[in-house]
Order: sequence, then C-alpha cells, then structure tokens
Amino acid sequence: MISNENVLTEFKEKVVIVTGAARGIGKVTALEFGKQGASVVIVDVREKELEEVSKIIYKPGIEVLPLTADVSNRDQVEDVIKKTVTKFGKIDILVNNAGIVGPSGLIVDLSEEDWDQLLRINLKSVFLFCKYTVPIMIRNKKGAIVNVASIAGKEGTENLSGYSASKAGVIIFSRVLAKEVAKEGIRVNSIAPGTVKTDILSTVPQEMIDNLIAKVPMGRIGYPEEVADLILFLSSGKSSYITGQCFNVTGGRR
Repeated sequence: MISNENVLTEFKEKVVIVTGAARGIGKVTALEFGKQGASVVIVDVREKELEEVSKIIYKPGIEVLPLTADVSNRDQVEDVIKKTVTKFGKIDILVNNAGIVGPSGLIVDLSEEDWDQLLRINLKSVFLFCKYTVPIMIRNKKGAIVNVASIAGKEGTENLSGYSASKAGVIIFSRVLAKEVAKEGIRVNSIAPGTVKTDILSTVPQEMIDNLIAKVPMGRIGYPEEVADLILFLSSGKSSYITGQCFNVTGGRR
C-alpha cells in the first residue's frame, strides 16, 4: 500500500467520493482513503453492503457518509453531490468506479436493453458525477478525478462489446474533460485494470477468465489493492503534473 508520509498527511484534509464502493475495487479504495485520514462519501445501490463498509471505515476522527443511489440517475447523482457539499463544504477527489460487465455473447445476440444498461451505468454515470462535481472543484480551484475504465476499453474484448465500448467511452471522456478543466487546477485521469479478483468475475464464464489470464505476462489476475494504490497516487499531489492519461493495471497486458 502507499506509505509515503506526505501522501498520508495530504489526505487528512480531503473529501473523497467513491462510487461502486460496496464491493471490489471501490470498497478497497474507500477503505484505503479512510485509513489515510480522508472524509469518504461512499455510493452504491447495495444499501446493506454499503453500511457494512461504512462501519469499517468509521473511527474517531474519520468521517464517512454512505449514500445509496443509482449512479445513472441524474436526480440521485445531483442529490449525492448536494448532500456531500452540505456535510463537508467541498469535494476534493472523485473516483468513478461503479460499473457492470453485463452479459457475454456475440454482438448480434446482445439486446438493446442490455446495451443501454451498460452505457448508463458504465459511462453515463461518469458524465453525471463529473458534471455536478466539476463546478464545485472549479470554485475551489483544485481537484482530482480518477475514472475507472478497463483494458477492454483499449483492446476490445470479444463477446463483451457493450462493456468494451462503454469503457472506451470512459477513457476518451476523461481525456476531453482533462483538457477542459486543466487550467482550473483540476486533474482528470483514467485507469484500465485488467482481470482483477472481484465479485464481478462471478458474472463472467470461467473459460473467458482463463483466456484473459492467458494474455497476462505475469500469469495471474490482479488484486483490488493493486488498483487502489494507483487511484490514491493519481489523487495525490505526487501526481500533480499528470492529467489526461489512462494507466494500465494489467500485469503487463497491453
């Protein structure tokens, strides 16, 4: 995990929003921000699991605000931002992590409903959270946004067309936003994890997982902690001259 003392000190004054925080990468990321002293707003549709994460994060001196919300719903996203600002007065860091893989199969077999759902949850949510968070960051003349994409968004994964397309959208959206807000003191980056050991893997056929691991030079899947470390780095002042980039966390897979 990140252990630099300057980073630890830096996060003590930060307010962080993490979406998809009930499980996997989002959960581990939220826990790590909490360990390092940040005030953490955790967002997910899974209310019970979100409360459990909140209990783990909370301790004297560490504030946590669990908010149940559909990240693809404009009104609910706007409500999350309003509640965050009401409680903490600012937003320093936004981590857009919420996402789904969706059904696997050929493009011709993918339903319009499944396609729309993938774009809503994986891409529209990123747009909405950025849309309502950026004005808060502009007001404070600083901020860091990290959007979680996927290696599928770079190379395109067979039988996951909707997922790949939505994550490609996250990558290019992040690059455009980074250019638009760079002079406002806001940095925007995305990351492209490969196959990571999370609950989301349970929705993917084992044969597909085996095929994905076969593409990894390190010969193994990754762990949420390894992704969270990069998220925290990109959220810190240690990456102050980095924006508009997409970083692989893939064990060498390109």
